[in-house]
Amino acid sequence: MPELEVTDNDIDEFLEGYNQRLSEPSIALDFDDDRRAIIKSWDDVQACPGSGKTTIVAAKLLIIEKKLRSADLGVCVLTHTNVARNEIISRIESHPSGFRLSQYPNFIGTIQEFINRYLATPYLRSTEMSPVRIDDEACSMLMGSRISYGTRTYLDNKYASISTLKIHHETGEVLVPGFKKESTSPTYKNLMDVFFERIDRGYFFFSEMYYFAKQCIQENAEVVSSLRKRFSYVLVDEMQDTQKFQDDLINELFLCDEVMLQRLGDPDQAIFDNMGGESPNETFNCNTSLVPLNSTHRFPVDIAAKISGLSVTGIGELQSFREASDETPHTIFLYTDTTKVNVLERFCELLDVLDINNQASSAKAVGGTEGQGGFISEYWPSYDRTKSVKTPRPQLLIEAVSREWWAMETDAALQYALLMQCVLDLLRRGGVTENVGDYTRHYSATRLGSHLRTTGGYEEFKGLFTSWIMDGTPSQELWEAQCDKLLSLLGIDGEDRQVKEYLVYSESNDDDNIIAQAGTSNIYRSASGREIEVGTIHSVKGETHDATLVLETKNRQYDLEKLSGRLAFTESGSISGIQKEKFARQLYVAASRPRRLLCMAARQDRIQPEVRTQLEQHGWRIQLV
Repeated sequence: MPELEVTDNDIDEFLEGYNQRLSEPSIALDFDDDRRAIIKSWDDVQACPGSGKTTIVAAKLLIIEKKLRSADLGVCVLTHTNVARNEIISRIESHPSGFRLSQYPNFIGTIQEFINRYLATPYLRSTEMSPVRIDDEACSMLMGSRISYGTRTYLDNKYASISTLKIHHETGEVLVPGFKKESTSPTYKNLMDVFFERIDRGYFFFSEMYYFAKQCIQENAEVVSSLRKRFSYVLVDEMQDTQKFQDDLINELFLCDEVMLQRLGDPDQAIFDNMGGESPNETFNCNTSLVPLNSTHRFPVDIAAKISGLSVTGIGELQSFREASDETPHTIFLYTDTTKVNVLERFCELLDVLDINNQASSAKAVGGTEGQGGFISEYWPSYDRTKSVKTPRPQLLIEAVSREWWAMETDAALQYALLMQCVLDLLRRGGVTENVGDYTRHYSATRLGSHLRTTGGYEEFKGLFTSWIMDGTPSQELWEAQCDKLLSLLGIDGEDRQVKEYLVYSESNDDDNIIAQAGTSNIYRSASGREIEVGTIHSVKGETHDATLVLETKNRQYDLEKLSGRLAFTESGSISGIQKEKFARQLYVAASRPRRLLCMAARQDRIQPEVRTQLEQHGWRIQLV
């Protein structure tokens, strides 16, 4: 194991230099004994929300870089998301050592980036397969545009998705949707043809790169030794969200005597670790020997006390460096079916009383799911789960026709997919849905195609798309005629205000106008003019708010009802049961976002009177809506 010792003197020297560059002494950085111990050791760490984990990682990096500068050894920092990577980089880039950490022989990036750069891409190039695009959505769009009508119908009938036509990341087997074994059928042949065309064009799914990375390791033993020699010091951030196959690969590379490996995260916040049905990691999330860091800089002691019972791992009572304000009424809103739609308004009224910053990003309302029954849109019917501030789309349909979106993609397949997405947005604006049993849902591209074939409008619909893709921006007169035809085919009221706004004619091709993201997020505006953003718990992970409202939602069971005993501390001991653990982790993430005010909302009859009494005794204010 490489020798490298970080001492208290190293930490003091770093802090002195760091704080001297600050313009405001009141924000000087310091580390207590717990944080110093983490910087000095290589033990795995469970860091609670707001504990300053990223600052600890950044400080350790800068200290290590100084020690390694003359040794030509690199530091490798792996994160689960681009957001976490960028946050670490932002903490170090202003420091003199920050630039060096971004250069050879160091690496700071996501696990996916590391796998692509050092293992999968070199392997593919060695086999004369050059990756052009590594992106799940692009792969699905490309293959979806290539399959025949018969194949599309077959997949619909099998409830199968073209997005599963890929190489399995562990076995290397080609997974063919709708088939359990090879077939001589035209549909199977069409799917395989589409698959090989994708591979030939250099389009790969993210997960496929892990299979090629494994092949690289198996066929080139020197690759592993080379990486271990270059990256003798490895830090893994957000470890709780890594999946088992990612964890296995990291361990195969770096869990050895030649490498100093430290992993940091919080299993209590593991809400992404089983995405896509993959198994979560076991070596970290199931590790009972993690060094706990259970003191927070984010929320005050009263919020810390209220959410400690949601810890699945039992990290212990959360501590805080911030004192509570006696004037902050952390509130649980109890509604009826009739008054549920008033919850957001009551929350905004409380924000007005407390004079909390009136910016949409300062206060957010979040729920665990948007599904069949008990979902976010029951609180606010205008909520649209397809909207995202992170995914800019054209604000007008004509912008998808006229813009220079495809400068690097000569194929029309991806432009077709964008136009289809815009049409689906138009359907949502027009309130057109399909009936599925006792529920209604928005159309998918596949279901819309089936509907149009049933009504006999598919060929005319396809003709519009062909014209837009091949002919570019139409004249205003032609555009208006095309929009009339589109509305007729889709059964949309052309006089609806949102529809008319979306179909307005524009010849502008200004990039700033096209990519502008205004209107793409779910912003609720109260009667007083206050704005709050509404979204899922997953969408706010890693964020900090001034105030957060946690909305009860249902996934087979109601989450707040299931955990009311943990919030009221009428239930103690470990949290057991897969569903209950999932709920606890989601609520823990949501409830640990706010700096100042925490609120929740649940149906009145799901919070029993004796539980209400205990909630009030633990500092909650109960407000009937």
